[in-house]
Amino acid sequence: MKKLLLFVLAFGIGFASVAQTKHVLRSTKAPNADVLMEAAPQSLGSVMDNEIPETITGEMKGRDVQYIPIGQSGNGYGLYGNSRTYLWADPNINSVAFVHRMTGGVEVEGNSRLAYDLSTDGGATWTTNVQVYTPTGPGPQYPQDGGRYPQCGIVNPEGNTDPANAYFTYFCPTLDNTNGNWGGYGYGSNPLTATDPATPSQVNLHSGGDFWRLIPDAYTVTSKGVTWYVDGNYEGADYTFNGTLTVGKGEIVDGELAVTESVMDFMDNGDAINDSKIAFGPDGMTGYIVVMTDWESDPTPFTSYHPVIIKTTDGGNTWGDPVNVQLGGADGIESIKYYWSDEIIESIDFYGPGFDRDEVYYNMGFHADIIVDGQGNPHLTGIIAIGTDDGWYPGEGTMATWHVYSKDGGTTWDAVSLYDNLFFDGTIGDIEMYNRPYAGSTYDGHYLFFSWIDTDLDGAEANTNPNIFVVGYDSEDHTYTDVDNVTELSLYWFSAFYGTASQYVFATEGDNVWECEIPFIFTEYTVPGDPQAEMNFYYVDGYVIDMPVGIENNPDIANFSVAQNSPNPAVNNTSILVTTETAGDISLRVSNILGQVVHSEIVSNSALAHTFNLDVSNLDSGIYFYTIEIGNKAITKKMLVK
Repeated sequence: MKKLLLFVLAFGIGFASVAQTKHVLRSTKAPNADVLMEAAPQSLGSVMDNEIPETITGEMKGRDVQYIPIGQSGNGYGLYGNSRTYLWADPNINSVAFVHRMTGGVEVEGNSRLAYDLSTDGGATWTTNVQVYTPTGPGPQYPQDGGRYPQCGIVNPEGNTDPANAYFTYFCPTLDNTNGNWGGYGYGSNPLTATDPATPSQVNLHSGGDFWRLIPDAYTVTSKGVTWYVDGNYEGADYTFNGTLTVGKGEIVDGELAVTESVMDFMDNGDAINDSKIAFGPDGMTGYIVVMTDWESDPTPFTSYHPVIIKTTDGGNTWGDPVNVQLGGADGIESIKYYWSDEIIESIDFYGPGFDRDEVYYNMGFHADIIVDGQGNPHLTGIIAIGTDDGWYPGEGTMATWHVYSKDGGTTWDAVSLYDNLFFDGTIGDIEMYNRPYAGSTYDGHYLFFSWIDTDLDGAEANTNPNIFVVGYDSEDHTYTDVDNVTELSLYWFSAFYGTASQYVFATEGDNVWECEIPFIFTEYTVPGDPQAEMNFYYVDGYVIDMPVGIENNPDIANFSVAQNSPNPAVNNTSILVTTETAGDISLRVSNILGQVVHSEIVSNSALAHTFNLDVSNLDSGIYFYTIEIGNKAITKKMLVK
């Protein structure tokens, strides 16, 4: 009862705020917050010795879920901002690794060191804080080659099932002062289970010549045991992108990670990118680099920042030409172009009444992630919002988390909205909490999982009390699970800071389902709201999504998707987009909280997508449920009417 009363109160408050909503135009270029660093250390300190928290056990969908404390870092600056490859699970050896900065004093024994936490029993028990990287010496402000924003992966020889035969690999930007404060990379490896003592390798690279290093976002390991990283080349005090990419390929040679780098011509000098990612399919041969850019020197019609895909089919020996994923315009993706209602678009001053949907801009950024399915097709996830020719509107009602995908290897593209985000970002201390999109899969690429963080706390004003949300997707049947809140009703409800997911998940076959356990990590502030204080990391153990084996064996699963109505709360009118792979009748039924049907209609659909434009002006303010039925399958969602 208490929860219901709180919701009703917040519901009333929400209506008051919606009436005052103003769409704020923001720059499409991500702010330079990713180069933000904590205050430089002033004096030598001792290793921090905070009490290690206890494991917390809860229940999710009838299963025990544990929130297990693992390693610690000296502050919150190593994991914030973008979604990167901090966490890696390898189901072939039932192992999970997580990389992070360390605790400690200043200079070379401080938090510029890197460590990993390791579980070889699927996340149940852990060895923590295994040091693998050390700065090369004292520096003028920060330790020389101090490690930042680390990423990691497990290199496991093909066919191996023993963790002792695998390797932990890491990769990070470093503070070497050859490109501003930045300019270096550090990378290396350690025999995965050699944790006491660790015997890591370490290589340091610096800027100069064709390589101008900053902060990479892309790291992966293929099924062939090959590591890859991608970063733009940035020059000058303002870190201007020079139009080329650094692509690094690594392999274990004589027990250590050896990397070969190349420069890839990509765009013109002065173009800009917000993010880059890389992923390979289960065969280890088909892979994609995705770069988020507006490609200002060669713009795409009515599409500002968007994915540009570069493909390989020979394991990265050669890469194809860049391909734009066009969002808006006459050749844009229909489900995106018709997702937001006329009322929403007209409420934006840039468009107003009489706008042409083929002339509405869309933006995907600042951050995205990519995964490749078992057929070698790319799947992207991230925020898409209505934009203009020089900005975008990432706010409630004008943005959503999307699944953008291709079924033909990147030639043509489609998209499905997954979730209408309430907040795009929020500031804690002096660092941003973005939505952090992640894409993962089972090892065979059949089942995919998309996750993000958002604050759905009543009365919140920004994304500063986040939960982790996730949805499952069957890449063969093109079906989705419901969106789940991973931390709901747990001790960490509204406090899953900097949520992070693994590229691969664990999967166990059950009765007509695959039980897919998804590894997640999040951060706990030891001093609330203070990113300068020590941070604790938690591993989510036992969070499972059941993925049906197939539609024929599971008649209750829907083979269509239903978007959240927009706008929500609905004012006079609202739109509901339905996408399906089969033509036929689609029925809509709207009910109030007493179960009384207040509206129903049926349409005959042959276009495989239909938007219901619903007039709610005659409905009382309150909570309603709308149900879409196709055949004997139904999906129900909640909407608010103002």
